[in-house]
Amino acid sequence: MAAHCRWSHHVRTMLALALCLAPWSVAAADNLLLSAGREFPGQLWGSRDGRLQRLHRREAVADRAFPQATMKLQKLAVGADGKVYFVSGLDGYVLHWLDGRHEVLSFEFPGQVRDVDGGGEEHTVYFSVVPTPQDNEPLADGKIYRRDLWQGAPSEVATVRQADVGADWWGTFALNQGDVYIATFGTPSRLFKLVGGKPEPVFLGNKYHIEGLAADDQGQFLFADGAGGVYRTPDFENVEILIQGDRKFTDVAAQPPAAASSAAAQ
Repeated sequence: MAAHCRWSHHVRTMLALALCLAPWSVAAADNLLLSAGREFPGQLWGSRDGRLQRLHRREAVADRAFPQATMKLQKLAVGADGKVYFVSGLDGYVLHWLDGRHEVLSFEFPGQVRDVDGGGEEHTVYFSVVPTPQDNEPLADGKIYRRDLWQGAPSEVATVRQADVGADWWGTFALNQGDVYIATFGTPSRLFKLVGGKPEPVFLGNKYHIEGLAADDQGQFLFADGAGGVYRTPDFENVEILIQGDRKFTDVAAQPPAAASSAAAQ
């Protein structure tokens, strides 16, 4: 009996040690897309059947259609029609993923496109632009644009003055039920809602670093902390862990149910 107890204790100890040491992750939702922005080439991941699967890996060399592209995949968004848009965060190319295999250039903008969002609108992409500082200059003000892909030129939604948000906004933003929210890069990140084009502080209780920000069709926020955590929250105080692991996802997006079913079938 004593030997059996010692053996059981040994097994429990080994299992606990394995859980502590092994890379692990938990996926609680089946309609998430995630970008692995620290990988090179960039990678697109999805959550299916409670598991994480890599859906796409960019080529190491840029396509001739966008020869100056940086082949990372920093931020992503899902359009109202389920089309997946993504950017490297280091150039002006906004691309979309076609047929689960090919990268197609949606448009090019003369600046560094940092983040994208579909806004829940058909054939429309919102995107942010923040220039990289040069020669120890302070971080420049950023802008958010809206582009109807059927109409052509983008229109400016707002200018985000760094002086208004603590001088560390690198373009992270999301639309939630028509309202624009931005998150600074600090830890914890500060969150603002654009009201009349001006940032107003919101969710002052946030304790997380927010590297990627999105919203689902229920009005809940999704965010990635860039350190292995992906979360869902209505207010940044009541926070649900969706993924926690060793892969440092830099952005998250929710697929509409129809788009998620289509992607799962590919």
